[in-house]
Amino acid sequence: MDLGDAAAERGAFLDETLDLLTEWVVRFRADDLTVLYCNRAWAGQHGRAAAELVGQSLSDLLLPEEMVWARRQVERLGPATPQLYDPTARPSLRVPDVWLEWTDRYLEGPDGRGQVLSVGRDVSERHTTERLLAQSEARFRALADHSADLVWHVQRAPRAELTYLSPSVETLTGWPAERFLGHLGPLLALTDEDGRALLREALDGGEVPDRFDLRVRRPDGDWVVLEMRLAQLEDGLQGVGRDVTEMRALQAEMAELALHDPLTGLANRRMLEVLLGAALARVRRSGEPLVVAYLDLDHFKPVNDTHGHAFGDLVLVEVAERLRASLRDADVVARLGGDEFVVALETPADDASTVASRIEDALGEPMLVEGVRVTCGASVGWVLADGDEDVAAVVARADAAMYRVKRRRRAQRGS
Repeated sequence: MDLGDAAAERGAFLDETLDLLTEWVVRFRADDLTVLYCNRAWAGQHGRAAAELVGQSLSDLLLPEEMVWARRQVERLGPATPQLYDPTARPSLRVPDVWLEWTDRYLEGPDGRGQVLSVGRDVSERHTTERLLAQSEARFRALADHSADLVWHVQRAPRAELTYLSPSVETLTGWPAERFLGHLGPLLALTDEDGRALLREALDGGEVPDRFDLRVRRPDGDWVVLEMRLAQLEDGLQGVGRDVTEMRALQAEMAELALHDPLTGLANRRMLEVLLGAALARVRRSGEPLVVAYLDLDHFKPVNDTHGHAFGDLVLVEVAERLRASLRDADVVARLGGDEFVVALETPADDASTVASRIEDALGEPMLVEGVRVTCGASVGWVLADGDEDVAAVVARADAAMYRVKRRRRAQRGS
């Protein structure tokens, strides 16, 4: 299994959700532009199934004009710039009359290689609406009344008053337009504190972003997130809003899933839960063996006590590098904290002991850290994952197996 396939499988738990979205979603490696995942909407522009596109390079799929833009975004993204939003509505070169806005997020892949998650939203209706707003008021009103996005106008004098609100407000927020027309009090009462402050600042003529998120509470108590585009007019404010609730939730989830241990760069506990959970789901479907190993450094505390915690951190970084070198790119390696690590790999059960011995041998070799020669060694306990167990249960069994190894070694040294 190559890295692209492994990454696509690790993201399989999101496939069903992402395929329901109208947004175009694609995830690819930053260095060679290999597609690791795409949802049904993104694949549809190519007239092919998503599975057929995984493993291919964007350079073979995109047109030259699209590649120029894609490469520019990839060059700008990285750990220091993890997210880019392109406010320019871009026409699809394959699907007629479709305009898209793109948000790109940089992710660290499980193998340490950078990835890019691109989400494109069809903004064709809003693009058309915004272009036609420059025309007559009559045409503006006719188009706005039929827009799926929220179109509104607020006058400043003689008092701040919402003079127009498109009927789509009821679809987006659950409240009828009549509730808000007139005095702004009812609207302000249903927005969050940040939204109220922005609206009041704009009405006072202050400088506010021309694009911001406004959270509005629905009748059922849930919040809808509306991305507002604002224009300052002589007599007031005018704007267009769109529902970005799902997109913001997806962005937040992707950010959470991208968390890694800040010291070693390995998966952290949260990422382990996600990746191991996906692996256990595959075990339940296929019955293929999954080995989960728990390892603990044997002599790490004396190293810390003798040389200090900063030195100990360098030792942990070296341990992480040795673990990566001892395993395949597709295997899961996580640091739970301190000097405890978990490894999960799909391998025949007969090879599990060999893998554990290989890890012990790699970590048992002396390390040269800042000119100091240290040896830690590790105790490794492993179990075969049961498809009926959850992540916590499998990790707990591996932990218990590791402690049995430690006790056996102590007993042998004492004999």
